Amino acid sequence: MTRKLRPYDEPPKAKRSLIPSRPDSAATLFLVVAILWLVAATGIGALAQMQLAFPDAINGSLKIPFGPGFTLQLTSATTQPAFVDALIFGWLSNAAFAAVCFITPRLTGTRLATDGIATLSLLAWNAAIAGGVALLYVKGASGTAALAEFPLPVKGLALLGLLGINAVFWRTVLMARGDRYISLFYFGIALLALLGLMALSTVPAVVSLGATNDQLLYAFHARAVATYWVLGSALATLYYLVPRVTRNPLYSGGLALLGFVGWLAFAGLSAIGALVDPSVPYALTSLGTAGTLWLLAPTFMAVANLLGTIRGRWSLMLSTGTLSLAVVSLAFITATALLESVGALRSVQAWTAGTAWPMGVLVFSALGGATFAYYALADHALPRVLHRSWSESILSDVLLWATFVGTSLAGFAMLAGGLVAGSLRSEGVPPDQLAGTLRWFELASAAGLGLASLGALAFLVNAFLIYTAAPLVELAVPSSVTTSPTTPAASAAGR
Repeated sequence: MTRKLRPYDEPPKAKRSLIPSRPDSAATLFLVVAILWLVAATGIGALAQMQLAFPDAINGSLKIPFGPGFTLQLTSATTQPAFVDALIFGWLSNAAFAAVCFITPRLTGTRLATDGIATLSLLAWNAAIAGGVALLYVKGASGTAALAEFPLPVKGLALLGLLGINAVFWRTVLMARGDRYISLFYFGIALLALLGLMALSTVPAVVSLGATNDQLLYAFHARAVATYWVLGSALATLYYLVPRVTRNPLYSGGLALLGFVGWLAFAGLSAIGALVDPSVPYALTSLGTAGTLWLLAPTFMAVANLLGTIRGRWSLMLSTGTLSLAVVSLAFITATALLESVGALRSVQAWTAGTAWPMGVLVFSALGGATFAYYALADHALPRVLHRSWSESILSDVLLWATFVGTSLAGFAMLAGGLVAGSLRSEGVPPDQLAGTLRWFELASAAGLGLASLGALAFLVNAFLIYTAAPLVELAVPSSVTTSPTTPAASAAGR
C-alpha cells in the first residue's frame, strides 16, 4: 500500500521567469534567431538575383486599399536592400551578439552581467530589423542606400537594443578582474562603433543635410559598418575560437595588439574613402583610399597570427569542425581585404561604378568571412550552451561545402559581371544587349546564393537535431571561475 504524499513532502516546483535569465540563455536565443535570419537572407538574395535576370517575369507591385492605401513593391530595387539588411543586421549582427554573450563570460571568468537585459535587447533589435526589412517593400516608407535606411522609429528601437547589449558587455568586462584579452578589445570597439554609426545614420531623418550630404553620410555609414562591425566582430570571434580549439597559446600577443591598433586606425580611414563626390576634397578621398590599402596590413597580421596558432594541430583540419570552418573564414577575410584594396583604386572605381562588383565584395566579406566565423562559433558553442553531446554529421559537410561553393560562385559571378559590364559599357554596347550578356552572371549568382541557402537550411536542421536528438550532458558549472593569467588556459584564450 502506497502512502499518499503530503503537500510538504513534494519538492517545490521550479519557477520560470517570463524573460530567460539562466547562464547562456541569451547566447542560445541570439544563435537561434540568427540561423532563422540566415535562411531568410540567402533566400531573399537568390530572389533578388533572379529579379535582375528576369525583371519582367518576377517584378511586380500590389496596392492594398487600407486607409489611405499603400503599395507593396516586389522589385530588385526593394529586394536587393532587403537582402543586404537581412544579412548584415539580421544574421551577422545576431550571430555577433551571440558571440559576445558566449565568449565574454568565458574570458572574464564571471557570469554575464544580466542575461535578462540581453534577451530584452534581442527582442528590441529583431523587432526593429524585421519591421525595417518589411517596410522596404512599402512604397515611400523608407529610403534606400548602400545599407537601406529605415524610418526613424525603427532606428530608435534598434538603438535601444544596441544600448542594452553594450550595457551588458561593458558591465561584465568592467566588473571582471585580471588581464584583458584581445577578443574583448575587438568586441568593445565593434559594439561602440555600431552604436555610434546607427545613431549617426538617424541624423538625416531628424535634420536634412541636403540630398548629396545625406547620401555621403549613408555611404560612410555602410563602409564603416563593414570595417568596424563585420570585420571586427569576426576577428574577435576567431581570436577566441582558434586558440581554444587547438589548445595552443596565441602565437604572438604583440602581433595581435599591433594588428588591433592598425585595424582601429585604418578602419575609420577606409570609411572616409566612401565619400566619393566632387564636393569632397580630393585629399580627403585619397586619404580614405590609402586607409583601405593600409587596412591590408592589420588584416594580414591577424590572419598570420591565427594561422601560426594552429602549429602542430593541422590534423584537426581533416574533419569538418570548428577549426576547418575558422580557416575557411580566414581565407575569405584575406580575399576580401585584397578585393577591397583593388576596388579602392580610382581606375577600378570608375570601371565598376554602378555594377555588381561591390555586391560581390560584400558577399565574400559577409557571406564568406564573417559567416564561416560564426559557423565555427555555433559548432563550438551549441553543444555547450544546450548541454548536449554531439559529433559531426553529414549535415556539417553539407553546411560547409554548400555555403563555400555557393558563396564562391555568387561572389565570383558578381565580380566578373561587374568587370564585363564596365568593359561593355566603355565600348558603348546598347543597354538591351548589355542586359542579355549580364543575365548569365546574374543566374550564376542566383544559383550560388541558392546553394548558400541550402547550407543555411542544413545549419538549421543540424541545430534542431543537436537539441532534440543528442543525449543530455549534465555539467557542473561553478558560480565563479578564477584563472591565473600565467596558466596555459589563460594564454590559450587569446590574451
